[in-house]
Amino acid sequence: AELNVDIIEAGFPAASPGDFESVKAIADEDYGPVICGLARCNPADIEKVHAAVKGARRNRIHVFVATSQIHREHKLKMAKEEIIKSAVGAVQMARELVEDVEFSPEDASRTELGYLAEVVSAPIEPGATKVNIHDTVGYTVPHEFDRIIRYLKDNVTNIYDKTLSVHCHNDHGLAVANS
Repeated sequence: AELNVDIIEAGFPAASPGDFESVKAIADEDYGPVICGLARCNPADIEKVHAAVKGARRNRIHVFVATSQIHREHKLKMAKEEIIKSAVGAVQMARELVEDVEFSPEDASRTELGYLAEVVSAPIEPGATKVNIHDTVGYTVPHEFDRIIRYLKDNVTNIYDKTLSVHCHNDHGLAVANS
């Protein structure tokens, strides 16, 4: 807060009681920046985040769902349509609790571009205020990540009305370059 950071994503409240208490303590102190908590696209996670961040004057719920084929088939065991429905429902629920909702397609850099555009578009309608594109496993390289962002800007309605950000992992030393 003293460095004028605008957003503090303080943790993942549903991950553990310690994470919940840490996020709540930061939110209740209300340092000034937006205090955000991370949630999977399920009601229990979203309720936990809200309980943790509601003490902050400016708060945010950040919901995410995996979108790549490998995650759809092996992690979530969900069809594309189910993932979109989950994302939309999560954003709708979160928007009932807070004004500021961020949506992230986890493993976006390995998601088919056409489907990625669909899954990013869907949560914008019910009120996602921010969209965060993940290179979850540090898989991509700068020219590919650039192509993904440009594709989304060209193919997602209303994306220019939202804050677009990235979340890059450094598995191959390219997080800064990709960002």
